[in-house]
Amino acid sequence: MKYKKILFIALWCLLIAGVGVLLFTINQHKRNETCERIDIEIENSESNHFIDSAMVIQQIDANQIIGNKIANIDAGQIETLLESNPHIKNAEVYKEVDGTLHIKIWQRAAMMRVINLDEESYYVDEENNKMPLSKNYTARVLVCNGNLSEKCTKCDTINSNTLKTCACIAQYVHKSSFWNSTIEQIFVTSDSAIILVTKLGDLKIIFGDATELEAKFNRLFAFYKQALSKTGWDKYMSIDVSYKNQLVAKKR
Repeated sequence: MKYKKILFIALWCLLIAGVGVLLFTINQHKRNETCERIDIEIENSESNHFIDSAMVIQQIDANQIIGNKIANIDAGQIETLLESNPHIKNAEVYKEVDGTLHIKIWQRAAMMRVINLDEESYYVDEENNKMPLSKNYTARVLVCNGNLSEKCTKCDTINSNTLKTCACIAQYVHKSSFWNSTIEQIFVTSDSAIILVTKLGDLKIIFGDATELEAKFNRLFAFYKQALSKTGWDKYMSIDVSYKNQLVAKKR
């Protein structure tokens, strides 16, 4: 019985030692393994093209990474570098023992394009953050212009209440296939009234603020089904939904 116990303990010691040697060997292999490949995955790239693999390779200076020891590559530093790009929302970077560096990127999605009084142009994303235009890609989104003074200096969150209202409208339009195919512009007048410009004819929609947003669009859609779908958009000069529970249409 005593010998069996000693044998059992000896076997466990050998097993633990073997695992230790194996882990040491794997760790040494990992430390000496060089980076041979960079695998890049870009999410939501079907509708956004601000970032592509070539741009990522250029930004991280891949020539300094390929051939370098995988243990010496700082994944966190690469994440920070990528997230400094205003068109990148989030980045995840991790390494594998086989020498592959994996990079996963989430792009920002533009909801509208702002043109301020100084003719400066920038995008506003789905989280109301400002971001600059891209030389490589132009997003087909609502244009918002008129009496807007807010600039895009640090690409921070939008500040003015008027621009926040425009962003709410843009997000609602973006989520609706009907309104997304109908509305092309948000215009802010000198007295901060919001007017929507349609793609069909020269019809102006006087919208007001973002209160009762869905109710206003519902009244517009009901008027479209009852009147505009039969007479056409050109018969009317303007539609006013700025007043509660009202819709006022002016014919040409």
